Amino acid sequence: MYNIDMMEYENLLKKAGFDDKETKVYLAALELRSAPTSVIAQRAGIVRSTCYGILEELVQKGLASKSEKAGGVTKFNVDNPGLLQNYIKSRKQVFEDLEKDIVKIIPDLKKLQKDYTIKPQIEYFEGKAGVESALESVIPDLKVMGKNKIPVLIHGATNALVEAWPQFPQYAEKRRKLGVKVKMFVWDEVKVPAMAEIHRKGYEIKKIPPKYAYEAGSQIMEDKLILFDFNNMITVVIKNKPLVQMMRVFFEMTWDKIG
Repeated sequence: MYNIDMMEYENLLKKAGFDDKETKVYLAALELRSAPTSVIAQRAGIVRSTCYGILEELVQKGLASKSEKAGGVTKFNVDNPGLLQNYIKSRKQVFEDLEKDIVKIIPDLKKLQKDYTIKPQIEYFEGKAGVESALESVIPDLKVMGKNKIPVLIHGATNALVEAWPQFPQYAEKRRKLGVKVKMFVWDEVKVPAMAEIHRKGYEIKKIPPKYAYEAGSQIMEDKLILFDFNNMITVVIKNKPLVQMMRVFFEMTWDKIG
């Protein structure tokens, strides 16, 4: 049907926004210059009904015209390839106008994004592996907290945490080396020597009465709250700065009242 140069023409038309069938119909009609739908469809290798719809679209775009001959036969005329340049210019103008409109609404789009981020983002982790995944997920936050001298505030249950994830002492040491200080409430003595050593190096600890003990724990970050349920092995990470800041205030109020 086409010589080798037609491949280049097809690629250019597709870059101009033509799909595969539109490209074939346009080039077939251009070769024939003026022909009824059935002839153009046969030339393009396209079903007649589909070809007719494409030809009508080409007319709407100003790339073709149609005329009715004697006997009621409608012919489509594509005899001026220069009209493609006008079509490209019109599309260029459309996109330039669209760009101006988009620039105007970008501030509103950013507000939508801001409104969404206000909503708490919640992640659930299950099982002992989930404890590790949850804690590892906040390493980037810890780096920022270490740099900005913001301590992690912890309600203890260290023994349950180490039982769930035996490598936690190494994690705690890595956190300490990031410059992150820890303030923690505990109600029992830590059983793992390595963890006890880390407590001495980088933890500020206050003991609370055993009657307040529970099989859970929490770590309050800068804008995230990690909650551990060691009975059901569920870990939840909540990201919401206003809620987390509220928890930090409650923690610090209690901290100041306990000698």
